[in-house]
Order: sequence, then structure tokens, then C-alpha cells
Amino acid sequence: MKKIIAVLSLAILLCIVFSGMASAAKGEIVAAKSEKVVTIEGDDCWYPTPFAHYYTGLGYIRMSFIFDTLVWKDKHGEIPWLADSYSRSYDAKVWTFFLHRGVKWSDGKPFTADDVKFTFDYMKEHPPIWYGEEIRVIDRVDVLDPYTVSIYLKESRPTFIEEVAGCVPIIPEHIWKDITDPYKFRGDDAVVGTGPLKLVEYDGTQGYYEYVANEGCFKGRPIIDKLISIKVGDVRNVVLALETGDIDAASFSGKEIVAVDKFRGDSDFKIIEGESWWVLNLYFNVYEPPMNNVDFRRAIAYGIDRNDIVHTVTHDGSILANTGLMHPKSKWYKHGLPGYECNITKAKEILDCLGFKDRNNNNIRDYPDGGDLEFTLFTTEDYTDEAEFIRKDLEDIGIKIVVKTVGHKELLSRLTLGNFYIALRGHGGIVNPRVLRPVARGTDRSEEYDEIYEQQRRTMNEDYRKKLVGELQTIISEELPVYALYHPKIWCVYNPGKLDTWFYTKDAIAGSIPLAQNKLIFLFDPWRYDANGNGIMEKSEVIDAIQDYFKDVITKEDVIEVIWLYF
Repeated sequence: MKKIIAVLSLAILLCIVFSGMASAAKGEIVAAKSEKVVTIEGDDCWYPTPFAHYYTGLGYIRMSFIFDTLVWKDKHGEIPWLADSYSRSYDAKVWTFFLHRGVKWSDGKPFTADDVKFTFDYMKEHPPIWYGEEIRVIDRVDVLDPYTVSIYLKESRPTFIEEVAGCVPIIPEHIWKDITDPYKFRGDDAVVGTGPLKLVEYDGTQGYYEYVANEGCFKGRPIIDKLISIKVGDVRNVVLALETGDIDAASFSGKEIVAVDKFRGDSDFKIIEGESWWVLNLYFNVYEPPMNNVDFRRAIAYGIDRNDIVHTVTHDGSILANTGLMHPKSKWYKHGLPGYECNITKAKEILDCLGFKDRNNNNIRDYPDGGDLEFTLFTTEDYTDEAEFIRKDLEDIGIKIVVKTVGHKELLSRLTLGNFYIALRGHGGIVNPRVLRPVARGTDRSEEYDEIYEQQRRTMNEDYRKKLVGELQTIISEELPVYALYHPKIWCVYNPGKLDTWFYTKDAIAGSIPLAQNKLIFLFDPWRYDANGNGIMEKSEVIDAIQDYFKDVITKEDVIEVIWLYF
């Protein structure tokens, strides 16, 4: 009887939908569907190919709208993508992927295992900046049949899915095989992909990207017709653009919480909060005295009031950082590490014991052999407020700091070459242990640290890997090659009337990118109507989908998908 009732209910719902469509065809409901255009705030991240995009998270995101990976992630974690499934050898040295059939490139050519083999072979020869390092672990790629491919590694790599298969975009062999310089390749052919969107216009001077729906996308037609990403300017301009409707969504983080607060309680907008997987670090050049003395570095840590920075500078838009770098919400987070809570007395005692004393009564300590204890703190204009707080804090313990603001490229160069004593800079990716690799020459870890790092990449047992990752965090927090200050929060503010599918990806996109701009937001997911998340499509939820159909929010095919889930 219940089955009969369900069938009857389904029939009624179908009749409602199709009768509505018939009425629309007769002109009794409003006229034809208008083009659905979504505009988001962005920046110039260079040309969105796997080789030419800017090596930041936003650059990868712009590219990912066009190109797909073997595996992807949604709000819950890993999901099949170009590969329906995969298997691995017992030692994690051979990974076999079973590809989705019927996938086509946006130029209509079929996608096959040959494209996968070509991608990895080609990228080994022309390594992209973003994921070139991880590809080096690949020994060879064998095509078993048009939809099956095996990837052989040089060593065990249990992290292959998160570090390679879930990050590296697959490119079409028929286009790229004749390209000798992929870093300069531009034009329509360069952006042929399998993803939900196709690039139709790019203007780097305006930070302007225009995409249209890839109607042949193997995951279904996108729910938008056009996406525009454009550079708006500073936070004030972004807020104004949201308020005037010039853009429909924007991201904010940390101290920008003040801007986010302007939209709270406004029914025209929704706000979602996520983890930034980002940290602001104070870097020490451990090769230069006195920074090479761990007690000296600890004295500096005790002299800085991180709580004050979090509260005053970021307006509580961040949380105190884990001194072992990994974010507290990451499954790899090590609890109980030293926090170096501000303790001026202790900082002064350490400096006294090291022989750094104010011998000429000018409120600046001197080196044991003479000369003021003075350093230049390098940072960018983004963190001048934080740098000034650090300057004042260290002044209280007798260390003179001169803040010098430089460009991003110069700061990165100084860190890479070790041309600094102390520097202030942030980075993302602190959800994944690969971020624990040394990133600046002056902050290199010990040989023991390097051995543990490589061991955790190869270990097959996740619990043991967590133990090793914990040991790495302990070494960082105790030896302090860097002092982690804070982890900013992150928000997406958007107009739900234009698009209401935004979400934060579990453990970040491609293992490091926190933005709520997963390509899945452009594809229809019938389970979005499962409001209570119980895995059961209820009648009221189907009615919600039908109502969205009549509002032109979803298509006929979309609402039928929801109805079948109810059945």
C-alpha cells in the first residue's frame, strides 16, 4: 500500500510539474527564462591554464573551473570525478584509475586514458609551479585500456590521492602534444577542458574573467549561464559593490570581519564562515646570530602579546595560532604544544642570561660585545599594523625593531635567499602535513626533522602518520624557526537570489585552498533539497524544488532528479 501511495504521489508531483511547463509554453506563466549571470569579486591571477595561472589558491581556482582532476572533493570529502574509482597496490606504489566513460573535452573530442598518461608525462617534462614537485614521484604511466590507467611511483606514497590525483588537472593530448612552451600558450585551444565552465574572455589589466556554461559537461549542464570574475579593489570597494549589486559574492578574512558585520541581519545577503587554513608567521633566520640561539627566539616569543594582536588588530576575526603551524581544526593538529603566552618578565630574564643588557641606559639592550640590539622587520603593507604591534612589544623588552614594508616578491625573495633576520609573512595550506616542509632557507629544519617529514609521507598507517606529524609540530613549536601568530577566520558573503549553492570544501580544495568557490557550486546537486540532511527526500522538500523550478532557479531535468529521489 505504501508503495502505491508513493507512486501516486510521484505521479501527482510529475503532473504538477509538467502541467506547469505546458502552461508556460502557452504563455500563461511568465515568459522565457532569462540568462543567469553571476559576478564575483576577484583579481588578476594570470591566464587560467595548468601552466600559466598565478601560483596562488585563487589562480588555481580560476583554472579549476575549466580543467578537472581524477578525484575531487565536496563539502564532505573525497568524491569520484574523472575517475569513477581507483585501487592501489599494497605498498602504495601502483595506483590504478578506472575512468568515467563518455566524457568529452569542451571541443567535442573524447577524453580517454591516453590523456591521463600524456598529462603526467608532459608535466614531468614541463613541471607546473603549483604541483610540479609532487609529480616527480611518478615513475611511469601505463594505459591498460581506453578507460583504465595505472600510475607507477618511485616510492610508496599513501598521500598520492591528496597530493597528486586530487590536485593535478588533466589536459587534452590532441592539443598540448605539439606545444613546446606551455607556460606561454594562450588562446581558445589552451583552455579546452572537461570542467563545468569555458573561458570566453580574459583581461589581465582589469582582472576580468568571463566564463560560460560548458553544456557538454559530463556532470550535467551547469546551473548558471555565465560567470564573471572581476577585480574590484580594496575592502571598501568590495562592500560597496555587493551593496549596489555590481557583484554577487565576495570573500573576506581576518580583520575584514568589520566589513562582514555590515551584512549581518540583511535579508538580501547570506554569510557562511569557514576555516582559512592560513597562518601569519614571524620568521627567524636561524643561521644568523643571535637568531640562531633558540633561547633568544623564545625570548622574542614571550615578548609578543598575540592575544592583543588578535583582539585589537583583527577585531577577533582570527584565533591564536598553533605554534606547530597545523590548524586546530585539522585532523593532523597536535594538542598541548607550548603557546609562549606573553610574559615580559620571563622574556627579560632570558635576555639577561644571554648577556643582552642595556649598558648605556638608552632603553635598548646591547650585544655582549657592544652595539644596540636592533633588527629590521620585513613585511608587506598587508601586515604593517601587526608589525607595529610587534615593534612596540619588543621595545618593552629592550629590542629595537625597524619596520620595513616591501613588495610581496621582494619579501619572498628575501625569505628564499635567507636575506633577513626577522620577517612577517603568512601562508595557507595548514590543513595538510605537506605544509610542514621548510619554506624559507633561513628557517631550515634539522636532518632529524627532514627524516621524520619524509617518513610520514611514506607510512601506510594513518595513526602512525599522525604521531609523526605530531612530532614535526613539536619540533617547530620548541625550536621556533617560525613563531605562528594567528589563524584568520574566513567568510563568504553572497546574494542568494543570484546563487545559493556556496559552501566550504572539507579540508580545502586541492588540499590547501579555503575559498568557497568549489566548481561544484555551478553544478546541480538534487540532495541540496534534503534540508534536514537525513538522506531521505521528503514531500515538503520536493515541493521546495518544484517551487524553485517555477522561479527559474532550476530546470525541468533538475526537478525530475529530485522527484526520483523522493520515490
